[in-house]
Amino acid sequence: MSEMNELPEEYVQYLETLDERHSAMVLPVMLESVAEGMHGVHVRGLGHHSEQALVDETVPFGKVKITTI
Repeated sequence: MSEMNELPEEYVQYLETLDERHSAMVLPVMLESVAEGMHGVHVRGLGHHSEQALVDETVPFGKVKITTI
């Protein structure tokens, strides 16, 4: 996947821990983060079926914050 070359190392490492469906949900948000180049990604929720990912201005660029509710 060519997008992987554009991602910060922490994003790549996080994606490698996910199943295909979950990574398909998170990857577009990571690409948005990279395009903006200002903020990191926040993944929050209860687990695989109830999670959401968003670009979060409180997370430094290139970092992934995980919050389990």
